Amino acid sequence: MTRPTFRRTLRLENLESRELLTAGGPTSQQQYMLELLNLARTNPAAIADKVTSNLDANVQATIKHYQVDLNQVKAAISSAPVKPPLAWNAELATAAQDHSQDQANTGVQSHAGSDGSTITDRLDRVGYDNRTTAGENAFAYSTSVDEAMEAFMIDWGVDSAGHRSNILQPETPTDNAYRDVGIGIVKTPTPSSVGPIVITQNFGAQANAKAQLLGVAYNDPNHKDFYQPGQGRGDVTVEAVNDATGQAASVQTWDSGGYQIPLDPGSYTVTARVGDQVVRSQDVKIDNENVKVDYDLSNPWQLTPPVTKPTPVAVPATPPPAQAHITMLQSTAAVPVQAAPVDAPKTESAPVVVLSAPPTKPEVAPVATVASDASKTEVVQADTQPDHAPVAPPTADDSFSLNWISWKAKKSAA
Repeated sequence: MTRPTFRRTLRLENLESRELLTAGGPTSQQQYMLELLNLARTNPAAIADKVTSNLDANVQATIKHYQVDLNQVKAAISSAPVKPPLAWNAELATAAQDHSQDQANTGVQSHAGSDGSTITDRLDRVGYDNRTTAGENAFAYSTSVDEAMEAFMIDWGVDSAGHRSNILQPETPTDNAYRDVGIGIVKTPTPSSVGPIVITQNFGAQANAKAQLLGVAYNDPNHKDFYQPGQGRGDVTVEAVNDATGQAASVQTWDSGGYQIPLDPGSYTVTARVGDQVVRSQDVKIDNENVKVDYDLSNPWQLTPPVTKPTPVAVPATPPPAQAHITMLQSTAAVPVQAAPVDAPKTESAPVVVLSAPPTKPEVAPVATVASDASKTEVVQADTQPDHAPVAPPTADDSFSLNWISWKAKKSAA
């Protein structure tokens, strides 16, 4: 079907409102999305309930339009295997932030940059090297982080459910799963052909990277048992002491409340403190996968000395074996599509009448682009989704008007 164009010429200087990276870590909104991503990977049933419950009217109308079976979606998410949590990566965040800004500047939701760049090009630019795998999700029509996660997890209008697969990786062996993520969040002015929030998620893994102890420290006055933007504590010190060697590593939480420490495999005593007060001290085992430990500072603090253990006999430590280089092997028949949620035409003030004529743009099957060199094979997914899902003509009682990506049921004028 012929798609009308209503795009305005946008001035770049009017599109600079953006979430900037704070020193050493993510913003509170980026931290919140990181927590949602890690909830999805470590507790699929919990995220399934979250993204299919208490949906606002716009999302409900969108789901109805695309004939999404929420019960089926909830079951599919809940049945996904648990995967290790993702660590924040500043290089991936820079690439994601730049791509979100590029989409905001051009008013186009796409995995291709305005300069023709691919995700491979953008990760090369920021120096995310020695990678074994990479992927990208993008949504240019969000009103909040929660809505973007609903779009990615429900994946309306995307038959492959590629965004959901990017997050949950249900068919990916844990050894080849993503380990890192960076999130770019850009706010657009009003009016704009995209937005009001553009969000990009960049995923990846690098060969021979250490596992990360990661988590978030926050106040939870409403006892929701989950981090919310603005609740993070940036004054918490987290220390990990290797039980075998006595070697200690410590960090202070970011302003967002998040933290992470790269660690060698081993058993550790991990202690969180605020000043001289111990929040909690516990044993944590680190293998080759990221481990998440959170601190809810609204709970009564464990105001006792940290766990103490006998000083180990000074024995030369045996270094862990070098991790083998990981090569991603993936059949083109099973490759998930890294496609952005589909955007339908919209105007800034008047409803768009969607014609029932057949589309002029043919359906194109998903294609996997495999880039390789002498040291690695990298699977990068190409977005070949059509511009928008087929749309049924309005009935005599209802017409549809578009706001961002959502179809709203609207009574026709008398």
